[in-house]
Amino acid sequence: MSFHRRAVLPLLLVAATALASPPPAQAQSAYFFPQATEAAAFDAAIPTPEQFLGYPIGSRYTRHDQLVAYFQELARHSDTIRVQEIGRSYEGRPLLIATVTAASNHARLQQIRQQHATLVDPAQPRSAAADSPVVVWLGYSVHGNETSSAEAAMLTAYYLVANRSAETRQWLQQAVVLFDPAQNPDGRDRAANWHNAWASDPASADPADKEHVEPFPQGRTNHYFTDLNRDWLALTQQESRPKLEVFHQWYPNVQIDFHEMGKDSTYYFEPSPKSMHSPLVPVASYEFNKTLARYHAQALDALGSLYYTGENFDNFSPVYGSTYPDFHGAVGVTVEQASSRGRVQESVNGLLTFPFTIRNQVATGLGTVRGAVSERNGLFDLQKQFFQSALKQAAQQPVKSFVFGDAHDPALTRRLLELLLLHRIEVRALDRDITVEGQHFTAGTAYVVPVQQAQFRLVHSIFAETPPIKGDVFYGSTSYAIAPAYGVAFAGSRGRIDGGARVAGLPPLQGGVAGGQAGFAYVIDWRDYNAGRALAALQAKGLSTRAAFQAFTASTAQGGTTFAAGSIVVPVAGQPLHGDALLEAVSRAARDAGVQVHALSSGRSQEGIDLGSDGVKALRRPTVALVMGEGVSATEIGSAWFLLDQQLRLPASKLDPQQLGTLPLDRYTTLVLAGGTYTHVDAAAVAALKRWVQAGGSLLTYGSASKWAIEQKLAEGETLGKDEQASGAARRAFGDQRDIAAIERVSGNILSADVDTTHPLAFGVPRRQLAINKENTVTLQPSSNAFSTVVRIDTTPRVNGYLSERNRDRVAGSAWLLVSAQGQGNVILFADDPAHRKYWHGTDRLLINAIFFGNLVNPAKARG
Repeated sequence: MSFHRRAVLPLLLVAATALASPPPAQAQSAYFFPQATEAAAFDAAIPTPEQFLGYPIGSRYTRHDQLVAYFQELARHSDTIRVQEIGRSYEGRPLLIATVTAASNHARLQQIRQQHATLVDPAQPRSAAADSPVVVWLGYSVHGNETSSAEAAMLTAYYLVANRSAETRQWLQQAVVLFDPAQNPDGRDRAANWHNAWASDPASADPADKEHVEPFPQGRTNHYFTDLNRDWLALTQQESRPKLEVFHQWYPNVQIDFHEMGKDSTYYFEPSPKSMHSPLVPVASYEFNKTLARYHAQALDALGSLYYTGENFDNFSPVYGSTYPDFHGAVGVTVEQASSRGRVQESVNGLLTFPFTIRNQVATGLGTVRGAVSERNGLFDLQKQFFQSALKQAAQQPVKSFVFGDAHDPALTRRLLELLLLHRIEVRALDRDITVEGQHFTAGTAYVVPVQQAQFRLVHSIFAETPPIKGDVFYGSTSYAIAPAYGVAFAGSRGRIDGGARVAGLPPLQGGVAGGQAGFAYVIDWRDYNAGRALAALQAKGLSTRAAFQAFTASTAQGGTTFAAGSIVVPVAGQPLHGDALLEAVSRAARDAGVQVHALSSGRSQEGIDLGSDGVKALRRPTVALVMGEGVSATEIGSAWFLLDQQLRLPASKLDPQQLGTLPLDRYTTLVLAGGTYTHVDAAAVAALKRWVQAGGSLLTYGSASKWAIEQKLAEGETLGKDEQASGAARRAFGDQRDIAAIERVSGNILSADVDTTHPLAFGVPRRQLAINKENTVTLQPSSNAFSTVVRIDTTPRVNGYLSERNRDRVAGSAWLLVSAQGQGNVILFADDPAHRKYWHGTDRLLINAIFFGNLVNPAKARG
């Protein structure tokens, strides 16, 4: 591998000069496509990006609407490209897939797709794919502020559509190239608008210049601050689901995810280190990375651009845009370009310009198409053998079937079913009651997932523990299973469970009122995950609501029905609405949330407390403020925002940390401080928070914010230190620093914990055993009050993922959730984000409880 260091710096300087005096269109084409030396190589009827946009690519940042318009313009001028809108972002921007192939292929595209799909069917022979073209997926701007890629998308599409060379025509005949030009349009526009707004003329290369320093939340994430690159398995976001639908229509053979990294790096492409490979994926899949790498190296060698491979970035789990394809027999590749984060910036390699970063991305994109066409037969063999080997690997597993479902939680059961169907996983309805691993599953409310199926590797990823790992150095999370995070009952059976009919679609949520108009009260069982949405809707109507702090059994239209602690009681008496109007309000909330409400004619229970008991407590309507701004973890506070918006439909105020000392806080019942750095919050703000908590407010903190709250005496508690090595410790090799740091890192581990299900913060949690996510080094001591440690990590925790022995010892027996009573209020401290990555529903319901029951969780004071 040749790095050509001397050749790079002049190229950087040439690109910097281009910023000062924009070159004509021909000069730009020569810069971005040096292999096409003649202007006649391109169809003059096809407008270049510069001609359409009115400025040279790399001289400013292209807005998403302009990006969309250019792809549509290409489709108007050429029969080799079709543009499809597949969805919309949360902020309403269109999500596109552009299909580029020969016009003759477009005429038979459905036939090509069907032929290609035979590669993923183990029962079909390899010959069934016939002469179908190889399928290449080019995915750009999943991180919105990694901006060179979307600019490169326009240039790459232009080249394929307009270039007249025999090689390009061959590519289009033998390949279907799918462009996803902006996976994260909201984040991209956030970044583009910032860079354009603060651009100087001439451009400033100073790394401290405002153009290069984005403020919170930056453009990396989407509207709800989600890292969409880590959403391919969980599918929590509306930007992720449409592209997955297209993925499963085509099952690409090669998928490239274009990224950026720090300005002082060069260019990275795979293969990745063996320590970051999954034992679930055949070695042949990773070996093919080396084959494709030859074409990437060739493309960058031709430019004299620095690059490296094999050192970092993982291929371990199917959560990424470059690894989800690996779990479907494709060659998935992450490429990373050093980022100029502006039009030009100083770097250790000289002046790093925006045009230079774009050119490298164009080169690897075209190199990918060249490699895929050249290696078509090998790629087809790889995909066919991948799914055939999945059945062989599944047959060797001790677990033959997974069964899941909670009879009392149809909402989460249905949500997990939906996820499996989106991933094209075979699921069957449970047609008989069964007990597996001590857990009882009821026919009609549970489902069976056979392990012996083509999607075995995804089934394992979602339900099973992380497989044994030979290496110890990781880039991302080592535990990624969805089922433990959901909190739905599930178990693995060593015997095959046949189940009933294969599930073809989702059953409707049965929301409504059973029993007609209530004579005494309406009741909602809190074990249903969607009960919180119904409660928020009822409170928004101004209805008086109460919660039963103990279980009870009442007479309903279905007979004696048991309601768990936390169940919501809506009395008929004392409401602003009466009779039919009250019934309609409750019915509407039930239908919209998809929950079952029971009408009661009496407050007398068959068992347990009566509805007039002091144990049925009046609920306040929460008014929530989320603290978000500089220093705050955007992804963590974004998860709380998403939960409130999309799950509860409960509006929240968004406050900057600097406002805490200046705003009157008494309008809020609840403040949420996610992880981050709060050293810039001054003494006046801390004093204001103390007064607010003492007066009855609930302060919810995560991770480092919990540590900060304890240090500021906002909460009573203690955190364990990191147990730093003593100064006289044994020497270690200088070259091992990165590997040792990675081994000792805490990131994405599923740990077993015990939850006090009688505590209001744990209402609705179905079992004492709870899976929690450990994402940081913050470790909380159990509370000195015996009743205030709500969740405690097991003393010998079961670990899913990699966690060093030292870190395992540190967290063992520590508190994960506790309450610190302060006057009339409290601080509720989480050791980690309970709504992590927006799919940890088993613990985000603890956050929901803190929002609705936060003023009712302080331990009783001893009587004098």
